[in-house]
Amino acid sequence: MNRSTRVVLALLFAAASLGNTGCQPQDLPIGGDEASSGGEGSDAASLLVAHWEGYIENFKFRSGSDVIQIDIDTVEGTSIQGKVRFGTGASLPPAVDPDVGYPETVGPEVGYNTGLPYEGFDFTMLNAQLTDRRLRFAIDPRELWKGWCELQASSPGPGSYNCVTGGAWEEGSEGCFANGQPVDCGYLTLCESGVCRCQESWCAIEDGVAVAFDFLVDQQRADGSMALKSATYNVRLTRNP
Repeated sequence: MNRSTRVVLALLFAAASLGNTGCQPQDLPIGGDEASSGGEGSDAASLLVAHWEGYIENFKFRSGSDVIQIDIDTVEGTSIQGKVRFGTGASLPPAVDPDVGYPETVGPEVGYNTGLPYEGFDFTMLNAQLTDRRLRFAIDPRELWKGWCELQASSPGPGSYNCVTGGAWEEGSEGCFANGQPVDCGYLTLCESGVCRCQESWCAIEDGVAVAFDFLVDQQRADGSMALKSATYNVRLTRNP
């Protein structure tokens, strides 16, 4: 084969390759500058609006589940709104009794870990950022107690206000007491934890330490990480329209 023949064949091969490009599966970029200007990137960003479900590697919640579900509702320019749920159990009922710990199924004998996400609750995506195919956001585990804290009546304590009256709190084999009066141990444990921030006439949720997520997203998968306290875990998600 002479040199001119090799050149002709190479050109034919290149033309054939370009002609087949439209038939090959390709990742569609998500986000970027075009997403905010109505270009092709805006269609790609809309792929995020879906139900994503997967698991957290080498991590288990209280039930033993490792499932994580993310529902992204809207992607409009730089605004991303959605919810994050952990585990596969039933939804937690709202808090209705300010004198009983919440959730009621988790007592002080198990412990209220206010820095760990609970199962069965839809946490709000916070500070979501989309850059090309990289999606970053956080959740606040203490959001679970927002409704419970708002039910509390603020009481003066030693040097500040709290959701439990006074400073004489006791926990023992005979139960829990505040100022000599019996109280629910779960209620006392949560008030002592500082999950609520109280002023003279109200109580609200105290901001907690965020759990951060970082994903690389394509059309059907999102792979990334969850940073929880001092540890980082891999997270694998699949898109379910």
